[in-house]
Amino acid sequence: MNLEKLFFDLYRAQTETDVEQIILSNPQLSDSSNWKPLGGNKSNFSIVKNQQSNPIAALIEKITNSIDAILTKKCYEAGIEPKSSDAPKSMHEALDKFFPDNKQWAQLPTFRKQQAEELQVIADGPGPRTKRTKLPHNVIFYDNGEGQHPEDFEDTFLSLIKGNKNNIQFVQGKYNMGGSGGIVFCGKKRYQLMASKRFDGSGNFGFTLIREHVKEDSDNAKETWFEYFVINNNIASFPIKELELGLEKRKFKTGTVIKLYNYQFPTGYSGFAQDLNQSINEYLFSPALPILTKDTLERFPNQKVLTNTAFGLSRRLASEEKDYLEER
Repeated sequence: MNLEKLFFDLYRAQTETDVEQIILSNPQLSDSSNWKPLGGNKSNFSIVKNQQSNPIAALIEKITNSIDAILTKKCYEAGIEPKSSDAPKSMHEALDKFFPDNKQWAQLPTFRKQQAEELQVIADGPGPRTKRTKLPHNVIFYDNGEGQHPEDFEDTFLSLIKGNKNNIQFVQGKYNMGGSGGIVFCGKKRYQLMASKRFDGSGNFGFTLIREHVKEDSDNAKETWFEYFVINNNIASFPIKELELGLEKRKFKTGTVIKLYNYQFPTGYSGFAQDLNQSINEYLFSPALPILTKDTLERFPNQKVLTNTAFGLSRRLASEEKDYLEER
């Protein structure tokens, strides 16, 4: 099997129907023995299902995971073990230690956008999209964080309630559950593509597809579960130097990229550079790092602003105080 071609077929799929066709036409993907339950537990449905009741809050969990990954990468690059006593004791301490010029992000838009390119939320899917067509939204997350080796996916991205961040004081995540909260809002099939390469460039680029298990008569189970794709019991992988993934002003070299298909946004959601950007600012009142939100010209050919940065409502209120607050 050409794994690089398979990855790009999945990554370029425009709808969950496209993903389903790829699965049906591929003997490896259509073989039920090549799918393993998320977290190693077929009773994972309630764990994943009950994490988030709001699709935007579920996306925010992805962003906080990305912030954690970037800060952890910076810790490793500084020669510090993140779980050691030498590591920062809080997120603010980590920010000042690893990003000494972070105060300039609030004052200098160009400097802020340059940093925001490290953490991107990109709109994807068929277009052009209008209020009449109401074509589905896909969401792509990219972070230039620590990344993971393919052989470590099952203990990190694909685990549940493992608590592998418990001893890292400067990150928000604890139980490694936030990454799965958005799955339940991914269309009817719950497809989520996940790919990563370790920040130091070692090892292969690994990827897997997550979905809701299609119940079979032989399952002998009351409810379904969430599962992920493997080949010969291993995460699919291949060597890379860089990949063109439609990121803003860069190619993918290391870090993590996640794609959610047919995401169920609230009614009225349109572009990411405006609507989703505003939601990120509201839900992440004061995020540690700025986030870049990006639309595509193919989906919104008449939109003048296709990229924007979110840096929390607190910074906006501070910079535009005179427009919102009265002296008395």
